[in-house]
Amino acid sequence: MRLRHEDGTLVHLAYNAGVHPAEDLENLIAHLTRYAVPVRRRLGVERMGVGLWLSPAVADHLTADRIELVRLRRSLEERGLEVVSLNGTGGRNQEAPGPDWAKPERYRYTMALARILAFLLPEDVRFGSISTIPIGWRRDWPADLHAIAARRLERLSRELRGLYGVTGKTIRVGFEPWPGCVLETTEQALERVCGIDSEHLGVCLDACHLAGGTMGAGITEEAGTALRGLAAAGTPVVKLGHVHNHAGDSCRELPSTRPVLEDTLTAMLSGAVSGTAHIEVEIHDLAVPLRTKGPGALVSALAEELDWARSNLTALGLRLAA
Repeated sequence: MRLRHEDGTLVHLAYNAGVHPAEDLENLIAHLTRYAVPVRRRLGVERMGVGLWLSPAVADHLTADRIELVRLRRSLEERGLEVVSLNGTGGRNQEAPGPDWAKPERYRYTMALARILAFLLPEDVRFGSISTIPIGWRRDWPADLHAIAARRLERLSRELRGLYGVTGKTIRVGFEPWPGCVLETTEQALERVCGIDSEHLGVCLDACHLAGGTMGAGITEEAGTALRGLAAAGTPVVKLGHVHNHAGDSCRELPSTRPVLEDTLTAMLSGAVSGTAHIEVEIHDLAVPLRTKGPGALVSALAEELDWARSNLTALGLRLAA
């Protein structure tokens, strides 16, 4: 769904379709028909956003065969769906992190997603986002890998700039800080990633973590400090992963995520992100038990969470956009 801030910024609200991953294009389109279309209808909107997860095999297939890429875009349009964001964290399956940023496979996969996303973006949308892993696992990260990863990110930056020159679309890659990884806090992301390119490389945030002021494993990060640091550095909040605090067990003991939604939205609209902000609803914790109850249960949960986010965003002053 699209919402408009009073300053003119377009806010895209979608759900993370990695909740029903597909290992090939046929199943991807089938999942969109089975889940996304009924969710859109329940929300009563003509167009709805979905954040797709594409396996490396599907990404390779789409970049090698433009006819298939056109087929995917048409399938989305026919179903009243649009894609402005891709989940680029997974490897061969959506749950596994896949190769780290010291490996060439990670760069090739991310650039394949960037080219696909640039093509899938609606004509009137200039910005796309891709989430990725926080560089790699810290325990497997000797000092010499920092230089290797930095060179890959510099190359990624150059290629994304080149992609903009060809397509007119700005694709941003966001790194989500995570405990035990090279990037555990937004401050580390600012130091090690965003200094390379603040236009195309940024941070993905998790509202559930920020609401509790903790990243887990004893790592704390105060939401206001993190967001002010990002805004002051002019670093894009590439995407906000939003989990309503009643949606899953991992968030039930946390305070409401609504204040974080408001604070993060403010940071997104403070100049750190120009033109477009992306917010993505996630219900991964409930996906497996809901799937056992049939498609209707998952559709209902997705529709409820999107409606909750939509209601809270409009309460903050945003207006539904066509």
